[in-house]
Amino acid sequence: MLQTFKGRWLPRICASLPFGVWHRISGISLVVPHWHVVSDLELPHVSGLYRFRNIREFKADLEFLLRYYMPVTEQEVVCHLYDAHPLPRRCVLFTFDDGFREIHDVVAPLLRAKGVPAIFFLITSAIDNLILCAPQKKSLLIKALTRPQSAATLDEAARLLSLGGTSTSAALASRIRAVSYHQRHVLDDLGRVLECDFQGYLASQRPYLTSEQVKSLVQQGFAVGAHSVDHPVYAELSMDEQLYQTRESMHWLSERFHFNCQSFAFPYRDSGVTLDFFQEMFAEGELKLCFGTGGLIPHAFPYNLPRFSTERTDLTAAEVLAVQFGRSLLRWKLGIRSK
Repeated sequence: MLQTFKGRWLPRICASLPFGVWHRISGISLVVPHWHVVSDLELPHVSGLYRFRNIREFKADLEFLLRYYMPVTEQEVVCHLYDAHPLPRRCVLFTFDDGFREIHDVVAPLLRAKGVPAIFFLITSAIDNLILCAPQKKSLLIKALTRPQSAATLDEAARLLSLGGTSTSAALASRIRAVSYHQRHVLDDLGRVLECDFQGYLASQRPYLTSEQVKSLVQQGFAVGAHSVDHPVYAELSMDEQLYQTRESMHWLSERFHFNCQSFAFPYRDSGVTLDFFQEMFAEGELKLCFGTGGLIPHAFPYNLPRFSTERTDLTAAEVLAVQFGRSLLRWKLGIRSK
């Protein structure tokens, strides 16, 4: 009953309040949605993990957001935060994570047709399809579990996951999701057991952007930001590892594509990242903007902006955003801020 209320009725209740009213109540002017991929295809390297927007759904997201919000650029947000340049009363910054090739083939043409700027956050080691990152391996492994597998194969998969430190009481798919960054070698062992040819998939499907496609996006006027070297969960890293992942990915992009990378989006989420991390990174002067996962709830560090996802759901963008406003209002009433 509670899940039905939260999943269906709460979005409708929140969406019944005009967005102008939500903005007046909350004092929020900038909203930052994010997506990973837009496609009418299944994309096994993603669909095992979460539901993503098809082209029709993404066009509907665009139509709604552009009806109520003025799109702004990365640089306009930087100038607002650092030089107090005003932003429109209601504005939106479009962001996309991971650097899948559909960004070039599907998303960029749709955005350009509407004159919409965006930031594309890239995993640097995946550019040119040099590696398949752990989330994509997990998706392919979870999809493999939907195929007929022998009892011996499933037992061996369970044994390997136990060696990787995952709970023995959960289903195999949940245990695959739970494999930590530092135990990611287990995914390669599972690939051999479940007959997932990661290298073959990488070579045949080419899921990530190439360098030439990234250059094309930059030439088209889109902003490019860093999204780590190889997509770890930052909460699982030491601060030194967090700093390395951030600095290395930013420097690599700046040197490879000849621009000053000034923004970074945390993979997965920004929980587990201390204020010491932000203070050290921003003291160096290169990083101007970070993006987390707080929805609309302000972060304790003012240059780490919260974002919300329109994926993993069949709710409309209007319903997703309305729920985020309701959540932020509740947090504000309770005096809670993102950490």
